[in-house]
Amino acid sequence: MRERACRAASRIAWIAAALPVAAAPSVDGTNGGATAAYSCNFQGSWQDCGFAAQAKASDRITPIEVAGVAGVRLETLPGDEGIAGSGHAERADLALSAEETGCSQGQEQWWSHELLFPEDYVAPRRSRGGPWPWGVVFDFHHTGPTGQANFEIDVSGDPPLMRFAISAGPVVSSGAPGSPTRRWAIGPIMKNHWYQFVYHVRWSAGRDGFFDAWVDGRRVLAYRGPTLYAGLGCYLKLANYHTPVGSPVSVVHARIQRAASEAGLDLRPVRQPQP
Repeated sequence: MRERACRAASRIAWIAAALPVAAAPSVDGTNGGATAAYSCNFQGSWQDCGFAAQAKASDRITPIEVAGVAGVRLETLPGDEGIAGSGHAERADLALSAEETGCSQGQEQWWSHELLFPEDYVAPRRSRGGPWPWGVVFDFHHTGPTGQANFEIDVSGDPPLMRFAISAGPVVSSGAPGSPTRRWAIGPIMKNHWYQFVYHVRWSAGRDGFFDAWVDGRRVLAYRGPTLYAGLGCYLKLANYHTPVGSPVSVVHARIQRAASEAGLDLRPVRQPQP
C-alpha cells in the first residue's frame, strides 16, 4: 500500500539513471582512516554516489551545505504524487541499487548516515493527511512489487515523533495499523539538528536476523528476528515520502557509509548548525 517498487518508467515522472552497480563509489576518498565498503559524502553529485531519483522533476533534488556539512536536499511540492507507485502520497526519494546495498540473506553489515529536518520540514498531521497521516525519511525497501519496507524511519503523531519500523518474515506487511509491522519510538523531531544514525544488521528472513540502531550515540533499537521477507532482498532509500500536507516539505541527507565492521565507519560527529 504505502510503498511499491519502481516497476515501469512510465509510472515515474522523472528518474535519473544510476551508475553501473559494479562501482562502489567513495565521493571524496577520505574516511578518517576508516575503510568503508560504500561511502558517499556528497562532495560530488548524488549521481556520482550511484543513486537513482524518484521525483517529480530534477529541481526537487539539490546539493546543499549545512554547518559545513555537504548533503542533498529532497523537496516535495503539493501535487508531487504518483511517483514510483506512491499513489496520492508525495515523494522525492533517492534509491541505491539492491546490488550496491547488498542486503541479501545472511549478510551482516554496519551502516551510518546523517539526517536533518530543516525549517521547511512539515510533519504529516491528521487534519490534512487523512485518518492515518505518515511520513518516511529513510528506509531499506524490499525488492518486491508492493508492501511495507523492511526497515524505515517514519514520522507520525501529533506532536510528531520519529520512529523505527521493521517489517519482515513470511508475510509482506501493508504497514497499516494492525499489520505485522513493529515500531519503536525515537523521540520528538528537532529541527536544524544533524542526527547521526548507526545500524548493525544481519539480513535474514529467519529468526537469526537482528537489527541494532543508535541515534546520536544512544542505543534505541535492539531487535532480534527476521529482517527480510522470504525470497526477497532490499535496497537503501534516502526518502522524503509522505501523505499530503498542503505545503512544500524538505529533508536533508548527508554522509552515508556501509562497512563490514564498526571500525570501518567514520563516526566523527558532524558540525551542528548554530542557533
